Amino acid sequence: MAVVERMAHRVAVLYLGQIVEIGSRAQIFETPAHPYTRRLLSAVPVAEPGRRGRLPLLEGEVPSPVRSVGAEPTILKHREIAPGHFVAADA
Repeated sequence: MAVVERMAHRVAVLYLGQIVEIGSRAQIFETPAHPYTRRLLSAVPVAEPGRRGRLPLLEGEVPSPVRSVGAEPTILKHREIAPGHFVAADA
């Protein structure tokens, strides 16, 4: 994640093969809107002992990615929450 934060101008977060959030580097890392993006960022280790991450750890489990044969995923629709910052509408 540190490499993405330093190198990318725009970031897309994928979950189960679909984009759940897309925006500028600052939008994604500073104001994550989708629960999966927040979970992903909260899992990044912090190198300083005694210092916690910026985001609280989320509780609960990530849903299983396993689907039955022929069970097509619902294509996510996105809404713009800020100029250039889109999040899956179900968030």
